[in-house]
Amino acid sequence: MKIRSKITLWITSAGILVSLVFSLIVFYEMVEQTYNQLDAELKATVQNVFQIVNKNEAENIDQTSLSAKTFIDSRHYWIRAFRDDTLVYSSRLTQIIDLPLNPKKKKYSVSITIPREKIDLDQDRSNEVTFRVRSAKISADLALPGYHIYVALPMEKLEEEIIEVILLISLGLLFSTIMLILINYFLAGRILRPVRQITNLAQEINENDLTRRIPLNSSQDELYHLSFALNQMLDRLQYSFTRQKQFLADAAHELNTPMTSVQLFMEQGLLNQELPAPFYKDLQQQQQVLMRIKRLLHDLMTLSWLELGRKLKPETFDLKAITASVIEDFKPLINAKNIDLTSSMPERLNYFGDSAQLHRVLVNVIDNAIKYNFESGKLIVTLENMPETVRLIITNSGSPIPKEELGQVFEQFYRVEKSRSQEFGGCGLGLTIVREIVNLHGGQVSLNNEPPDKISLSIILPHSFKKSA
Repeated sequence: MKIRSKITLWITSAGILVSLVFSLIVFYEMVEQTYNQLDAELKATVQNVFQIVNKNEAENIDQTSLSAKTFIDSRHYWIRAFRDDTLVYSSRLTQIIDLPLNPKKKKYSVSITIPREKIDLDQDRSNEVTFRVRSAKISADLALPGYHIYVALPMEKLEEEIIEVILLISLGLLFSTIMLILINYFLAGRILRPVRQITNLAQEINENDLTRRIPLNSSQDELYHLSFALNQMLDRLQYSFTRQKQFLADAAHELNTPMTSVQLFMEQGLLNQELPAPFYKDLQQQQQVLMRIKRLLHDLMTLSWLELGRKLKPETFDLKAITASVIEDFKPLINAKNIDLTSSMPERLNYFGDSAQLHRVLVNVIDNAIKYNFESGKLIVTLENMPETVRLIITNSGSPIPKEELGQVFEQFYRVEKSRSQEFGGCGLGLTIVREIVNLHGGQVSLNNEPPDKISLSIILPHSFKKSA
């Protein structure tokens, strides 16, 4: 799960929990207040019943003859008044409903089943009605025994209102949950936007471009310290890579002089006609080994020069002419392997770049296309001038490269033909040098299998290199 989703989940869960607790408190207080209001109304009714019954008894009026209209909405009031366990007054509702009385409690609720045909008290589907009962013992003129009065009211409408409130609170929680998810997801995205920017920039920084740094914001918050620490790490990495590449370049340069001396010594030795034949043959073989080592040192020096970011020397030149010249230089090798050569190039293609380095690129790729070609195979060289790019495609016959190795052929010292490395020569740095030179020109190079039994190398160079050079 992504951090953005985790933050959204955590904050939403906390918001829902707070909303739920707040809603429960509000609901409890509202229900409690409603019950308190109902109890207060019943208590006032108890007092009214006492005053009327006590007055009528003092005036010697028959309590059973009291009018049913003595109380407003008396049809819904369930009232019974006792004087020394003697019923002195009862409302009309008591003739229909007999509620259980609990003289030990001052207020309580009781539920009973009443058929709707008998009386309509807004019963539910099960014809169950809940009454809120209030009882009180009141002395008459401080004389004992006094009155014990019970007053009750049906609570169906109140319960319906409570259910509506629960439904509204539930819908409110659902709506607030949806809003919390949307708002928190948006805010989490805003909070993590600098982290994404840092991540994207860090992904763009590689061993070939360690000069870029993460911009520091002015707030000096946690992201500022993270960016600062990453920049310090990049400084150390750049220093280490530079030292490593500089050491390699210096070592190759220092070895070049003694290797040249050894080469001159061997060449002078080979001029000696008095050497024994076996020794002369061994000396020739060692000279070939020495030449391979010199080529390796030369390639290492070139690669180090490129990786150290040496500036190119761009100029305007005819890329078609250089390509044709390289092909002409390799004609003896092409003819020796009986390779069918096909080229497609414009009459002239002016390009602004380092002609010497691009000449090296052409030499390396065409040399590879000949080395790894079949006897009597095919070689196709295509140079195209596109609106925004220059595209060079070299296709040759050859055994397909395993798919998992296509992306590794440009790595240093990587050889697809490991078992035939001595036959083909080289040291596995040719395509690495090609990639570095193309990258310095802002281009791209790729290698693909072209069925059947063909390999295609594509180089794309932008015309905009002049602006960036």
